[in-house]
Amino acid sequence: MIVLPVTALESSLDFGVAISYNAADEVIDDDRPEPFSLDRVAIGLEMRANLSNFQIAVAGDISIIDNRSLLFAGIFTMGFSVDMFTYLKLGLTTGPKVTYLTGSGASGSDDFFSALYNGDFHHRVMLDVLAGPVMKIGVSYTIPTTFNLAVHDFSNLIPHRDDLNQGQVALCIQMKVI
Repeated sequence: MIVLPVTALESSLDFGVAISYNAADEVIDDDRPEPFSLDRVAIGLEMRANLSNFQIAVAGDISIIDNRSLLFAGIFTMGFSVDMFTYLKLGLTTGPKVTYLTGSGASGSDDFFSALYNGDFHHRVMLDVLAGPVMKIGVSYTIPTTFNLAVHDFSNLIPHRDDLNQGQVALCIQMKVI
């Protein structure tokens, strides 16, 4: 007799509002580095879909440029998440970061999928704390790399020491939808 281990496939869809702080130097135009600048703070939305230990996450900011243009800056990641001690969930995902302008300010030559294809991959480490039956508070750290699908040099997936200081910290309050 052959016995195969079967794990229950748990799934969930979480949606939340995030506030993030971007440590990258190119975020602000000032020549002198500041320990904390409001120019580096952004408010955005985040969605995570979990199927057992597999996780897909989309996190981004949408800015209104003018009455005809929107700027979307977001990250699309896939990876793994592990439940720890019933109240904690640790996740590690990776995927491309996209900055995409729509409307009258858009160049027209790039569409969303080419922006996704050319976007640099970012690694994301997440820790969620269960704060009730349907609410979680999550913190994440996003580390940039120079890998993208257009060049696909896999050695660029490993972040350099300087990349660790150029990351983005986010705090997200999430509600479980499903």
